Amino acid sequence: MTLLYRNRGERHAMDRTEYGREAARRLHDAEAKLDLALAAINGLSAHLTSGRIDQEITAVIGQDALAAITEAQGPVVKARARLLKAHRAMKADARRLGIQWRLGGPFEDKPDEDQPVPRPTGRHLEAVA
Repeated sequence: MTLLYRNRGERHAMDRTEYGREAARRLHDAEAKLDLALAAINGLSAHLTSGRIDQEITAVIGQDALAAITEAQGPVVKARARLLKAHRAMKADARRLGIQWRLGGPFEDKPDEDQPVPRPTGRHLEAVA
C-alpha cells in the first residue's frame, strides 16, 4: 500500500516503512525540542540565581520572575511525559502495521528502553567547589 503525504504543498508517495520512519523522526524531533526547552528554562533559572549571588543582589529582587520561570517548567515536563506516552502508543501501532520499531524509531540501533542515549553536545560540566 502506498500512502501520500504533503510536505510544503507537494504530494509525495511513501510506503508504510517510510511513513513509520518519518513519524519516528518527527516524534524524536519533538522530544528533543522539549528537552532543549527544559534545558533553556533551567539555564535561565541558574543564570538568574547565580548572577544575583555574584552581583550581591538581594533575593527579593527577581523572586517573582524566578517563580514564574519555575512554573513554566511544569507544562513542558507534562508535554514531555505525554510525548513519551505517544511514543509507546506509536510503537504498539507500528507492530500492528508490521513496521519494525525501536525506542528511537524504526531501524535505529538503541539501548534498552530504560537506558539513556548518550549524545555528544560539545558542552562539559564544571565542578564547583
